[in-house]
Amino acid sequence: MATILIVDDYAPNHRLMSFVLEQSGYAVVSALDGLHALDCLATIPIDVIVTDLTMPRLDGIGLAERVRADARFCSVPIIVVTASGKETDAVKAAGVGVDAFLTKPVDSEDLARAVAQLVAREAADDGDPFLKLQRSAA
Repeated sequence: MATILIVDDYAPNHRLMSFVLEQSGYAVVSALDGLHALDCLATIPIDVIVTDLTMPRLDGIGLAERVRADARFCSVPIIVVTASGKETDAVKAAGVGVDAFLTKPVDSEDLARAVAQLVAREAADDGDPFLKLQRSAA
């Protein structure tokens, strides 16, 4: 069973995404901001990160930058789920290595599908370390 880290400081969004992903068969770990997420990553094997952009202490872009810069976590896929529909935010997220960008209110099927695709991609990459090196170097 894949483990998904949800990073969002707004409890209703957190509960909704947790419910959707648990119903889809994933284990869910929760963090309230980017710093808490980094603590979780250091102690729990995480398969996909789902993060908001706007949070206290460390926002979603800062979290993505730190994840991509850390050799221990750099290949973990990241999905941004945000209320911001700004093209500049999507471009900024892509620039720091985010794998998917969804806007709130997020459609539960879109969220489940994005997570499933990234979990499947990671499972397919496990047999070929070159793919991981190539993707994490980007």
